[in-house]
Amino acid sequence: MDTFRWISTVFSMILGLGVARLLASAVAVFRARRRAILDWVPMAWALFIFLQQLAFWWSMEELATAMRSWTFPNFLLIVALVLALFLAAALVLPPAEIEEGTNLRRHFEADGRWALIPIAAFNALAILANALFWNMDVLTLAEALNFALCLLPLIAFASPRPIQIAATLLYIPLGLYAFAELLPSHY
Repeated sequence: MDTFRWISTVFSMILGLGVARLLASAVAVFRARRRAILDWVPMAWALFIFLQQLAFWWSMEELATAMRSWTFPNFLLIVALVLALFLAAALVLPPAEIEEGTNLRRHFEADGRWALIPIAAFNALAILANALFWNMDVLTLAEALNFALCLLPLIAFASPRPIQIAATLLYIPLGLYAFAELLPSHY
């Protein structure tokens, strides 16, 4: 087994834990739908965290061909990307069964919105990874998209509810476009 296969096992384990955490939280929200007050904003962010997890997992195959030899800083950059996705998944929704009367909006305002910082960090680190691994110029449409996907979560994190909603609504089409257009269709 080559070096990348060993390294990718670590990445896959952390990504798998993040996916499992996010899915378990989504199931808890679904089960609480009759006894809790739900909110679409954290659910939208959870969906995009999930899509970014899947997209990153799928595109890791490109790393096998992009990196002929690995350095510890390169390894740390990819670990930072994976950890950012894990942290976002762990923070965005309540972690366990949701009690009667729980307000998902209040949870998001108190704890869940902290997931937006790792989302922003993931997209910022993606710009760095694109430059280092694929020699991508930072002045491209794809990198402008990554910059917007970095900036919008920060705006949503630091802003009152109306601006948070606007940032989330702007993130939705940009995130869908990034998922559909920038992801390798096959290997």
